Amino acid sequence: MTVRIGVFGTSWWADSMYLPALTAHRDASVVSVCGRDAARAASFARQWEIGHSTTTAAELLDRDLDAVIVATSNDSHEPLTLAALDRGLHVLCEKPLSLTAESASAMAARATEVGAITLVPFTYRYMPTNQFVKRLIDNGYLGRPFHLNLRYFTGYAREPGYNWRFDRDLAGSGVLGDLGSHWLHLARWLFGEVSALGAVTERFYERPDRPDGSVYERSEDSAVMTVRFENGAYGTLQTSAVCWEGTAFNQTHHLDAHGTDGTLYSTNDWQTVQEVRGLRAGEEGPTAVLPIPDDIWGSARRDRVHDTYKDVFRSAGAMIGDFIDAVRDGRPCEPDFEEGARVQRLLALAAESAALDGRLLSISW
Repeated sequence: MTVRIGVFGTSWWADSMYLPALTAHRDASVVSVCGRDAARAASFARQWEIGHSTTTAAELLDRDLDAVIVATSNDSHEPLTLAALDRGLHVLCEKPLSLTAESASAMAARATEVGAITLVPFTYRYMPTNQFVKRLIDNGYLGRPFHLNLRYFTGYAREPGYNWRFDRDLAGSGVLGDLGSHWLHLARWLFGEVSALGAVTERFYERPDRPDGSVYERSEDSAVMTVRFENGAYGTLQTSAVCWEGTAFNQTHHLDAHGTDGTLYSTNDWQTVQEVRGLRAGEEGPTAVLPIPDDIWGSARRDRVHDTYKDVFRSAGAMIGDFIDAVRDGRPCEPDFEEGARVQRLLALAAESAALDGRLLSISW
């Protein structure tokens, strides 16, 4: 079965992430692409040999489709997704799922109601370092977990000019939604459900008004969340877009995890270092590199992190390929809209806590 796909979005992200992966999948066929600018949409379609382009969502949805990918600005996720679900289509929608917890929950409920297969692309769970950490934790390397610290440092907020990701009307939040959603998902995936959360945020860089001169509410460019897990462990999740990391991609990820039986450290400098180190309780330090098993690496290159990243999602078919396979086979995949809605509820709690100077707030599921 060939899965017929419509793509909402013609950004660099759609161009670098979605179309290469869709083109590489033997059972995927991109039927139409929709963008706000007609000339750009037409050029995008020609580049990827897509037979139809449009600026109208309804026109794309009128095509003979099985599923859509929503890779647009956050404010458009809900209406595009609900329109697709109402047509009986399966949906992959970018994170954060929506602007509010209420709308994300409505999207998840509608998907369940119509029996749609859904996916929210929390990309970092698929990287070899995180896959290995997950396996080690599941196999008892830490024993009873104590704490988990995740740090995401990048510098795109340092760039001058308007950026829609810091426009609250379009994005819903700043780094909390853009980066923090990744970390909240990863934390829950590794350590289990969150029972309480606190957050402090800051806006270090001032940004100009919109290109049309209109004023908007600026969102945070740095945030720290404290989380308590239902298993009694706690963690800190730091996300910042104002950092200078000095590498070509100017981004680094760091993970620390401790428990009764061991310690794990993971580092990804998004250049050449992607490693996991560990030490079992009672052993003499320092931590030793724990080789990532070949079955986790698969066919992905191991030298440059960008090459690994490309291979994981293209030749190895993770995430986007998983979605296509699930639609083809008629089975669920994850992380689905239910997970996206849970992360959105935690993002709402983080925003509420930040307004209360970081007060730890409990959540009941």
